[in-house]
Amino acid sequence: MFSKALFKQSCKANGLMWLIITIMECFMLACVMCISGSGNIGSTKNTFENTIITGEIDSAIEKRSITYYAYATDGLKTFDEDFKNYYIQDVTDSTIYSAKVDAWLGAKPVLTDYSDQETYLAAISTWQNSFPTYEKESEKIYAYYYNEWLKAAPDSTKFTDQQTYLAAVNAWMAQKPQPSSTSATSAYSSAVTSLETHIEEEMLKVDSTYTKDSDEVKEVKGDVFYALNPMHNFDSFFTDNNEEIPADYDVTNIVLHISSNDVDTYLSSDERYNYISDRCSNSSSIFIAQNLTTESSINAIMDSLSEYGITRDLYDSFGYTYSNLKHTANLTIASYQAQYDYELTNINKNYADGKYATVDEYKEAISKANDEIITNLSSSLIASLPEEISNALEEVGKLDLYSLVVGTIFYKMAGLLLPIIYMIMVSNNLIAGQVDSGSMAYVLSTSTKRKTVTFTQASYSILSLLGMFICTTITSCICLANVHLTSSSLDYPRLLLMNLGAFLVLFALSGLNFLTSCTFDRSKRSMSIGGGLSMFALVATMLGLFGTDVIPQVIRLTALDYFNYASIITLFDVSSIVDMSTTFIWKFAILFAFGLVCYIAGSIIFKKKDLPL
Repeated sequence: MFSKALFKQSCKANGLMWLIITIMECFMLACVMCISGSGNIGSTKNTFENTIITGEIDSAIEKRSITYYAYATDGLKTFDEDFKNYYIQDVTDSTIYSAKVDAWLGAKPVLTDYSDQETYLAAISTWQNSFPTYEKESEKIYAYYYNEWLKAAPDSTKFTDQQTYLAAVNAWMAQKPQPSSTSATSAYSSAVTSLETHIEEEMLKVDSTYTKDSDEVKEVKGDVFYALNPMHNFDSFFTDNNEEIPADYDVTNIVLHISSNDVDTYLSSDERYNYISDRCSNSSSIFIAQNLTTESSINAIMDSLSEYGITRDLYDSFGYTYSNLKHTANLTIASYQAQYDYELTNINKNYADGKYATVDEYKEAISKANDEIITNLSSSLIASLPEEISNALEEVGKLDLYSLVVGTIFYKMAGLLLPIIYMIMVSNNLIAGQVDSGSMAYVLSTSTKRKTVTFTQASYSILSLLGMFICTTITSCICLANVHLTSSSLDYPRLLLMNLGAFLVLFALSGLNFLTSCTFDRSKRSMSIGGGLSMFALVATMLGLFGTDVIPQVIRLTALDYFNYASIITLFDVSSIVDMSTTFIWKFAILFAFGLVCYIAGSIIFKKKDLPL
């Protein structure tokens, strides 16, 4: 069934051509892999990729800066309003309660009114236990300070003369707690509690699934309370970042303006607005800089950009340090403030001129302007471009150029050209060429059967192609070992599968050409049909490439994708190999089955047909 003599004859007749094409194929492959793997091919891609990555990160930083600033300013404005209301109510409650306490103090038993010391002490005990009860926070705080004041009362036995004692008593009386002073403490405490509730309610409007223990809610609470810094509880946050601890939050001016009955005017004034804005701008920029330099935040950013192949070293090279992040946040907030103030001035002017018929239209205009400012300031490079261009840039950023050049450009197209030419010529020479020249009559005149001829010639065709791709496989592995890839997924398993895919394509096409060689008696017919179909498949693949997803959208010609349906080479799915999906497996099976069927069919046809011998 196998003829060594015929096989040697085929090797002798086609060996030189095989050697030349194999050497040229390996040389071209080495040039492609080494040159494209030198790093030059990735410079443009890396530029796009880094631009996209930094643009997305900067956009997130800017958007979060504005969001933190907005939450902080809203929180402090809410605190001011709550403090005002609590203070006014607490002053009223504390004044009533202080009168009760003063009456209680005035009812203190006098020793001279009792006949003996024991009765007097019992009366004192009863009097102390009758201290006015408190139910409200303002009353509790006033009672605390009042009791502390009583404890500090001068002891006459510790003074040497009456005059010094009376002076001490007068100084002590001057320190008597007043409802207005204790109410400020009470209102402050109540406003802090209400602020926490307000934040939780606002976050529920954003997402109804949030709870007070959600990370998002805790993050916003932290942002707002760092701006307020109640009772200096968050001083360490500033000192840990080598920042100056902010002064106590100003409630004194609110109290003064309550006393002068113009507190509402003051709270809506530019003076108060600027005070809150400056405080929130400083605290929010510090907060976001500290927040985004933690390991957990950095890891979260890298995970969200994993599709770009970002590494920690690459991220560090972008310079997102604490100082740079704080500077970026400050600039973003300052720009937001300036633009918002400008737009608000225009809207207020239009409102005064009657442009807005209702208050709701006025508020809607403010909200719309605010959204536009945030979008303009925080939009990334991708988001700021037209959709088609942004999609194209994003595709380029994610594109594995090295795999594209080696896998698609070489193995699927350019690298098939010379082997296809070799395969067309060899397939024709093995059967049709010998029939046409008459040498087949000499071969069959011996004891060699037709089945032996077709099996031997088919074996040579397949083995010569296999040997060629064994050489390219070795060459490609050597080249891959000597290039340094940083942003490509191409590895040895993928490379071996690409060589296998290219071989199966040639196996299928060689089967087709072997079939035509066995079918036709004239070389010109065999080569024109088998060779023509093979070259058409290659050209169709080249044209179809520009319609596939591997080509960035900006230069993709979708209509050319139809050519892929007209080429058997399309079954060589390089994208599936690069992605390491399983799609390429059944496509490889089809290529193998097609080639095998063609070889078997050609052998049967040659065995049964009449030869012009």
